[in-house]
Amino acid sequence: MANEKMMREAPLGKLLVRLCVPVILVMLVNVAYNMADIFFLGRTGDPLPVAAVALAGPVFSVFSAFNTLLGFGACTAASMALGRGDKQSVRQYTSFCLYGSLLVGALCTVGTWLFTQPLLGLLGAQGAVGELTGEYLRIYALGAPLAIAAGSLGNTLRADGEGKSAVVATMAGTLVNILLDPLMISLLGWGVTGAALATVLGNAVSFIAILLAARKKDFFSLSLRDFTLRPQVAGKVLGLGLPMAAGLVLMSFSSAFGNRLLVAYGSEAVAAQGVAGKAGMLVGMIVMGVCMGVQPAVSYAYGRGDQARLRQIVKGTGLAAVVIGTVLGGAFALGRTAFVGAFLDDAAVVALGETMVLGTVIAAPLGGVYQMCQVYLQGTGKVSYATFTALLQKGLVYLPALYVMHALFGLPGLIFAPAVTDAIATAAGLGLSLCQMIAQAHG
Repeated sequence: MANEKMMREAPLGKLLVRLCVPVILVMLVNVAYNMADIFFLGRTGDPLPVAAVALAGPVFSVFSAFNTLLGFGACTAASMALGRGDKQSVRQYTSFCLYGSLLVGALCTVGTWLFTQPLLGLLGAQGAVGELTGEYLRIYALGAPLAIAAGSLGNTLRADGEGKSAVVATMAGTLVNILLDPLMISLLGWGVTGAALATVLGNAVSFIAILLAARKKDFFSLSLRDFTLRPQVAGKVLGLGLPMAAGLVLMSFSSAFGNRLLVAYGSEAVAAQGVAGKAGMLVGMIVMGVCMGVQPAVSYAYGRGDQARLRQIVKGTGLAAVVIGTVLGGAFALGRTAFVGAFLDDAAVVALGETMVLGTVIAAPLGGVYQMCQVYLQGTGKVSYATFTALLQKGLVYLPALYVMHALFGLPGLIFAPAVTDAIATAAGLGLSLCQMIAQAHG
């Protein structure tokens, strides 16, 4: 196959463009999904709806964790199998991804509706903002099966190194969401309900488009006959997807604790962080897209036992990710006033948001190193190392740093705790990656 030949032989620059650009575009599209609701709700001049969507963020992270668990796990397993020439296993991995994600999504819908009030308590959403958060979550959860399946399949489509089809499908859903947001939020006056409905419909369009794209892949199976829960299939997919998924789940809980501390400073602080966090998300998603983009090539080279190719990909991609993170982080730091002002009108909230933007991007140069370590460890099957570094960044270090820095510095401590956490997690990930490289070199 032409795509497999590219992963074996293409120069690093060409490989990065072919593999990373589609993934970066998908990441940007996902950011646009998140930013569209915030933008149009922010235009109403009321910070409460913006705060409500921001408080619901940890729930979105849990949903994303499930599509990462299944999608990234299936993509990694399928890429390794393609490297070995095992097409039957690839069909089983992809079928498990499809039907597993639909089942998990249905459970998320039921769980959100049954436990809305406990969720709101965990999120720190109370009073008027709590009512809006609950309203948004209940509608959004209706589309959970399609949202999780679309994300999972979009990841798995990259297993052979071709990601354009996933980009087109995801962009179709985003376009629908962006077009419906002003109609439902402003013209119809549905507020957060309209924002949630627009997102659900956008996810439905993405799911349909991704299914159509998947049918054109000769290695991809949509058949229930290939679905199996055998440990060789289900265990492989879930094991390889666990590190990033565990990190996202822990991040959702950590974000909920952070929001509970932030709520004490008022809905304006929550709204400001909701906007500022998008700057960090944008930088982080692009850097992650660079690193995740080469994951099929990392797993393919590992599956073939080509250590020289593997080292070339990891080192070159890591350097590119660091440069991109530094440039983007600097750009947002310099343009933070214009960025926050595009979403919010209140001068005091904008000023607070500017400081929060600095907190989200100050560690951007480290993001490339951390993400490449994660992809390398996970792509080579070192699940325990990858899971440990993910848990460090998303909770084991972050939660203590959050509470200690808040106790010492108040609100500024909350703002800059993530940067301190990133520095510690990056050092750990780099150390474990070097250990794995040495072990492979002598293995």
